Amino acid sequence: MKAVFVHKNCVLRDSRVDPESPPDGWRLVPATLEAMRLLATDNTLVFLYGRTREPMGTKGEQGHDPAFDALVSQIKAGGGRVDGTIACPHDSEMNCHCWGDFPGILWVPANQFGLHLEDCYVLADNEQNVNTAYAAGARPLVVLCGRTIGEIFGDRPSHKDYPIAVDMTTAVGYIGVEEDIAEQIGQSRNPAPALPPEEELLHDPEVLPRLTLTSELAEGLHANLLKTRFELRDIGRWLTFFVMGAVGLSLGIAYLLTHLYRVAPFPEYAYYITLQFIPRPVRGALFIIWGVGILVLAVRSFYRSNKLHQAESK
Repeated sequence: MKAVFVHKNCVLRDSRVDPESPPDGWRLVPATLEAMRLLATDNTLVFLYGRTREPMGTKGEQGHDPAFDALVSQIKAGGGRVDGTIACPHDSEMNCHCWGDFPGILWVPANQFGLHLEDCYVLADNEQNVNTAYAAGARPLVVLCGRTIGEIFGDRPSHKDYPIAVDMTTAVGYIGVEEDIAEQIGQSRNPAPALPPEEELLHDPEVLPRLTLTSELAEGLHANLLKTRFELRDIGRWLTFFVMGAVGLSLGIAYLLTHLYRVAPFPEYAYYITLQFIPRPVRGALFIIWGVGILVLAVRSFYRSNKLHQAESK
């Protein structure tokens, strides 16, 4: 699954709206709404991200930020789709893992939706957004919206190998061109750095951005991904106990057979049943292969039964 992360200020500036003005007065122009509509496809999620005016613990109704809600509602009314908002509520960089070398603003949704960040785009409003995209391995794209490059980056930008668009419409066109090129000749970007383990990434929610889902598509994908993760963990736990039980059972039977072999005579046919005419290392390898094959059949049968149960429940 791919995603496009759009800074909320890019949307506002494209409609000539001052980002510092009250959300009640925000009105997006048709060109901006059309650009946002074109970004949302069946295999591409669209997220709005940025800093929030609501401090930690003072969210709007139903856990939403009023500023993001104003944009989401207008984009939806214009025929577009926003799958989620990612809000940084921190006043200090010291207690913030949203930007820069720890790009939680991108890592959190990537973790929640299994995104490949090297296939994702970040529509950036400033140099901090660009640096965050590079740290996460995503493709940044700066949207000027009436500003000059010098006003945004100064004389010495940290990075230079990314496109710069004059407005949202041009930015969407750039993304379309890059996607067409990737479809024809393949993806040329380097793989994104690996995400931190989930326990490490999510261990302190207060330093992370707030992710709010705003579309049925995102809610369905997220629910399916969580269900799949839980099922895999259940299968792994079941398989671990199964193997441990099988090993214990095998060792017990082996000890009993060894004892009987030493204290009691076996009939002649036992020589052939126990494959004593084959060297012991080869016998061991044969039984290991046989055991692994049985385990594979058991897991396959369990998986097929689980899929059949899911299909019947639907």
